Amino acid sequence: MSKSNLNDANIVSHIVYRVPKKNHDAMLPICKEAYDMFKQYGILHYDAFKLSDSDVPMEGFANVASIVSANIDEEVWIESIYYKDRQHMNEVMAKMEKDEKAGQMMKQSMDLLPLGAKFIVGDFERLSVQI
Repeated sequence: MSKSNLNDANIVSHIVYRVPKKNHDAMLPICKEAYDMFKQYGILHYDAFKLSDSDVPMEGFANVASIVSANIDEEVWIESIYYKDRQHMNEVMAKMEKDEKAGQMMKQSMDLLPLGAKFIVGDFERLSVQI
């Protein structure tokens, strides 16, 4: 993300979910399609990551994998979608909701999750932190 886009983003939606390792390659094109669609509807930026390590060497910390109940045959993924503000996010989401292809893509991705799993979503607002 360019520095100007980073400074413009005041809302970030994080979506955390488990993907069976056997579905890794099938989920990647869906993420790419989601990125293309979100970009078309005006988001500032999109990132997707896979949890790289489940070791937490410090007392008092828990690994995300344990919080989302991932097992050894699953990966933990996170997608981050950046918006200017809440109004911008609502505008993008309204366009997505009207797009039939978005609904199909959501069904495809749900079919690749473990049985009974859901996407965990949170919209985070930028804090003013003095550095």
